[in-house]
Amino acid sequence: MKALNNIKLRNKLLISYGSLMIFAVSLVGFLTYHKIQSYIYDQSSKSYSQTLDQIVMNIEYKMNTHQELMRPYINNSKFVAALVTSYQSPADYSYQYLDTLRSIFELETRYPAIKNIIIYKDNDTLPDIGTYPDNPSVPDAGHTVIDMAYATKTAWYKRYFADLEEGDLVSLISISNTTIWTINESRTLISIIKPMIYNHDKLAGIAEMQLKVDSILRGQMFGEQSPNELFYILNDEEEVQFVSNPELAPIAAESDLADSLVMNSSQPATLALKRTDSLSGWKYVLEVPLDSLMLSAQSIRSFTMAILAGSIVISILLALAIARVLTRRISLLARHMERQEDLTLEIGPSVDGRDEIGMLTRSYNRMIKRILELIDQLRTSQQLQKESEIKSLQAQINPHFLYNTLATINWMAADNECKKISVMVDNLATFYRLSLNMGKPFLRISEEVKHIQAYLEIQKVRLEDKISVSYEIADNIMHFSTLKLILQPFVENAILHGAEHNIGTTHILIKGSLSSDESSVTFEIIDDGVGMKAPVHNQYVNHGGYGIHNVHEKIQLQYGHRYGVRLFSEPGEGTRVVIQIPAIAQ
Repeated sequence: MKALNNIKLRNKLLISYGSLMIFAVSLVGFLTYHKIQSYIYDQSSKSYSQTLDQIVMNIEYKMNTHQELMRPYINNSKFVAALVTSYQSPADYSYQYLDTLRSIFELETRYPAIKNIIIYKDNDTLPDIGTYPDNPSVPDAGHTVIDMAYATKTAWYKRYFADLEEGDLVSLISISNTTIWTINESRTLISIIKPMIYNHDKLAGIAEMQLKVDSILRGQMFGEQSPNELFYILNDEEEVQFVSNPELAPIAAESDLADSLVMNSSQPATLALKRTDSLSGWKYVLEVPLDSLMLSAQSIRSFTMAILAGSIVISILLALAIARVLTRRISLLARHMERQEDLTLEIGPSVDGRDEIGMLTRSYNRMIKRILELIDQLRTSQQLQKESEIKSLQAQINPHFLYNTLATINWMAADNECKKISVMVDNLATFYRLSLNMGKPFLRISEEVKHIQAYLEIQKVRLEDKISVSYEIADNIMHFSTLKLILQPFVENAILHGAEHNIGTTHILIKGSLSSDESSVTFEIIDDGVGMKAPVHNQYVNHGGYGIHNVHEKIQLQYGHRYGVRLFSEPGEGTRVVIQIPAIAQ
């Protein structure tokens, strides 16, 4: 609450109205954006789901189409019988091959998606045709009819045919109705496996149609336009059979997928869509990062943020305008009152209105008028008092020196030293002529120097060899104006408290110089007398005898507190008095 009181009224109103408007606009924008985002998510998910359905439909259509191409042969009793017939001579099996078996291999040339067709036979009287190398692929050239022993090495044979017993009618019917699709380890070929049953109770052979992966699974549906989307196929044992982008690892491959699942634990968060083929058991999975899914929402988000930012700016401007209208008059009065800190005391602005602000302004203006009247009265009174104080101080300084000088002349007259008395009286006349200065309080620094020289000549007559005086006064300050009698009291104290208490000669140096910026003149009176302790300094200047204290007060009364007298002294080392006055040309 205390911090709130330190905030300006307009800012309080601005914060209040602005916060309310910004909150309302932000809330509407936030809800609108999330509603649109939810809609886009639903539509994008539906679109990707339809895409996956189309992909699955295309794959299964191609696979079933090629599988149907094999059906006229594997269900043909003459074709199957040719695999189990015992041949006595090469002419016999050559005729059967040319007349019956060779027809299935014509599919390789008629359908470009077919890489190879392999017939595995369990008949030693039928020689192998073609070759089957150790690596699980068959050369493009030649037709292939090979021994069943090659099939026993494959994973699909071990899973589906290894435990098949001859004469087991149920197992044979079941295996003949099973859809067996498999992909080789290099993921370049898809195989359709179909058993050939002879006389309903004997496995005569196995037909394997090898299809090119690029023709079945790749194509326009897996272009480079969506590199972050991943499509892959799992078999019925959850083993990965195919990945559209080998550089990306399937995220949901080991998860128990529903038809749609958001994988928030992955980085980035991913939507996984799944479809399962009831015949082959294959699972088709499409993984789409949510960033890609919401790509179409980015433009809407940018548009929404732009509208939100614009609305906030407009809200702030409206709040500022409202606050300004409500606080304009009181702000004018407050700024005017702040300007009065330098005591200019100007009449405040004229404010219309009979409300509280108008009443406050009129009362303030009346108060300023009354204060100005009182200040004028006080200024007149202070000016009179200042002039009276300066005259009083001047009257105190002159008698102070006169008392000391007359005492000295009286002492010399007692000794009949007429010549010295004559010199002293002449110097005294010069001193008082400059002191009186026709009643003027100011004189040139050159005249002030003559004044102090006359005074020192009087003191030399009295003290003889007790004092030695030297001057270092710059010529460029001689034309400036100064209050009269500002040097004499300090020279006098150097003599009285330095020379008269010092054994031997006391050296007094009087210096005068102009400051580097030519704004002030500095005098220094330096002696090597007995000095004084530090605690006495301020008391000596502020509460000393008439001469010291009056000079300091006289300077500050005339020129201000920036100027005055400073004293530096150490016992046994002497005293230095610094007098500073402004450089004012007469």
